[in-house]
Amino acid sequence: MRTDITDRYYRTLAYLETDRVPDLEFGYWPQTVRRWIKEGLDFQPTDAERTAMFIGRLDNQLGFDSLEWVGLYLRTGMAPPFEYQVIEKKEKSVIVLDGDGVTAERFSDEGDESSIPHFIKFPVEGPEDWKKLRDRYRADHPDRVIPQEAIDKAREGAAAGKNVATSLTGPYGQLRNWMGFENVSVAFYDYPAMIHEMMDHMTELAVTQIHRLPPDLPIDYVTWWEDMACKNGPFVSPAMFREFLQPFYHAVMSELRKHGCALGLVDCDGDPSDLLPNWLEEGVNVMFPAEVAAGVDPYRWRRKYGRELRIRGGIAKAPLVEGGPAIDRELERIKPLLDQGGYIPHLDHLVPPNISYKNYCYYLEKKRKLIGKT
Repeated sequence: MRTDITDRYYRTLAYLETDRVPDLEFGYWPQTVRRWIKEGLDFQPTDAERTAMFIGRLDNQLGFDSLEWVGLYLRTGMAPPFEYQVIEKKEKSVIVLDGDGVTAERFSDEGDESSIPHFIKFPVEGPEDWKKLRDRYRADHPDRVIPQEAIDKAREGAAAGKNVATSLTGPYGQLRNWMGFENVSVAFYDYPAMIHEMMDHMTELAVTQIHRLPPDLPIDYVTWWEDMACKNGPFVSPAMFREFLQPFYHAVMSELRKHGCALGLVDCDGDPSDLLPNWLEEGVNVMFPAEVAAGVDPYRWRRKYGRELRIRGGIAKAPLVEGGPAIDRELERIKPLLDQGGYIPHLDHLVPPNISYKNYCYYLEKKRKLIGKT
């Protein structure tokens, strides 16, 4: 672990001394921003921002902290992507084949359902489909080359005390992107050999990418996107995770640790509590967003796993709907966890449209006072 990193974010999660935790949040439903504009938010979204969940310009306007890190992109995505095709236009939606090979109905930016596409067909339904898709994930494709410019930028950032970070789609997240939730759920039983082959292929691709980095280049932090749990728990059991998915984590985290990687964050909605031991075993030690609405209790996690587990999120959204004293009580609830360290407080997912602009501003004011920003 590098101790010369100046980034509040890294230092907080690494239990290194810092003046305060960073002031961060985690995006907004598009409908929320539209509501806030009607309620007095002085913000004019661009066409792209009208359907975006993460809007850097709005984050800056609301005064959130900037992160002192430099990203190093590992090229493990589809290459080449599918050709985008419009299959059918409707009054308030359009059916498309996107670059990931997914056929979906996507809705206009004015409807309440606009942020949630309706998925129709995925590129993999069985072993024959995988054989065709596999060629789009060849390690020797020209798009896999990591530019020297990116490596030089990461090295310069590290020398300046910045956190060098990378990100990967987690193994379950990748399988679901290829197959969809229902198909992948049964494929673990119907096509276990195919799932193993898929994971072996992607493991080799990711490890090959890391091997292309200079051995002395630091990688301090990695994020994994999974979203593999709901209110009732994870979508696979710990035993299934260990058999099918954990070898991917083990191989990649082992290689990243050779570059000094000390922090691994997993982005998983719902209640993934049953899988925490599997992740922690591989050095994936930051849980996010700690969704209280799904029954997650960050204190229970901390009592069970101690300082080994770091947490981002964990503030319930419901008190912001109510406003006033309810927000005060929620912030008081998380204060002991904040005092323990290794915790960055923010809402436990995107801000939904039932939270008013007034209540959100009140929440930010109170949270910033709590963390010592104001």
